[in-house]
Amino acid sequence: MTPSELGNRAEAVVRPLQPGDLGAFTRFATALAGEERRFLKEDLSDPVKIFSDYQRESAAVRLAALDGAGEIAGLAGAFAGEGWSSHVAEIRVVVRAAYRGRGVGRALARAALLEAVKLGCSHVYVEVIAAQDALVAMFQDIGFEPEALLADFVRDSDGENQDLMLLTHRVDVNQARNRLLGMDEVAG
Repeated sequence: MTPSELGNRAEAVVRPLQPGDLGAFTRFATALAGEERRFLKEDLSDPVKIFSDYQRESAAVRLAALDGAGEIAGLAGAFAGEGWSSHVAEIRVVVRAAYRGRGVGRALARAALLEAVKLGCSHVYVEVIAAQDALVAMFQDIGFEPEALLADFVRDSDGENQDLMLLTHRVDVNQARNRLLGMDEVAG
């Protein structure tokens, strides 16, 4: 099933990335444009090595959104901090261009938030390019609030500086919202 056959909403199944996903991961990583690759924060020039590293990681949870054909439409991760930041997790979400605006990113973000809470984190943050209004709005819809704006903090593939926005989700402050959104697992 192609993205255009999925209609306005993509029917994607979100689940942990599994050893059998290597082929789909390699196709996903190879298809990502330069800007999208930056959100994963790893060098994807060797997708097989990166996938192997993912499988050995214990401090992170990696999620995949798979379309009806078993291809990866998007990836997310929840990364617990260490030491004095062990109560804080970062989440990262990247969605293939053909699946954007169709609920895949939201499903991955919600699942990554839940995984961060399961890791024992009470604070969760995400970094986004401030100019990506739809992405900022999506995270705000699930309880993230702007925490910091870092001017000219990242450089895009054209060499232009972009503002980076840090959005945070405080689990205890968002308990009622999480229940309202059907995210009882996050509400505690």
